[in-house]
Amino acid sequence: MMEWIANNSGAIIALSTVVISLISLFVAVKALNTQREHNKLSVKPIAHFSKGDYENQIFVKVKNYGLGPLIIEEFNVSKEKCSFKRLVDSFDGLGALITWDTFTDDIEGRVLAPQNEFILIKASFTPDQDDIRKAIRESLANTTLTIKYKCIYDEVQPEVQEKLEWFARS
Repeated sequence: MMEWIANNSGAIIALSTVVISLISLFVAVKALNTQREHNKLSVKPIAHFSKGDYENQIFVKVKNYGLGPLIIEEFNVSKEKCSFKRLVDSFDGLGALITWDTFTDDIEGRVLAPQNEFILIKASFTPDQDDIRKAIRESLANTTLTIKYKCIYDEVQPEVQEKLEWFARS
């Protein structure tokens, strides 16, 4: 046996080199795939609806708490079997009774940078506008927001749906 090894040492070394190269190639491919998966997770967007209801102000925002851009594919406001593209449109004639601090137009197709937000609606109220504030709260309480979005790798992310029933509390 030792004589055979001594006579074929060149072939054994060559075969060992091929085996080690194949193992190295496997490890490199595995490391590349792991790095790609890490890169995708490192820039994943995370959509969140933020709500504020104070004595003098009401707001609804969509925020990106992730580390990558949030590409909005579809945004829907639903209320009483009606569908809207902008939250401000869901108030019927009620929205014309106040001057909005700000509101966002149609956000479909827009990109939300990491750690940024779109203010869907924001309104400030004076003490004599309490009836309007209550009516807007009641309207928001019957509203559901839905956002479908993807990441920069064109992968669809889980849909986020938020019922704004929080505005119905006393």
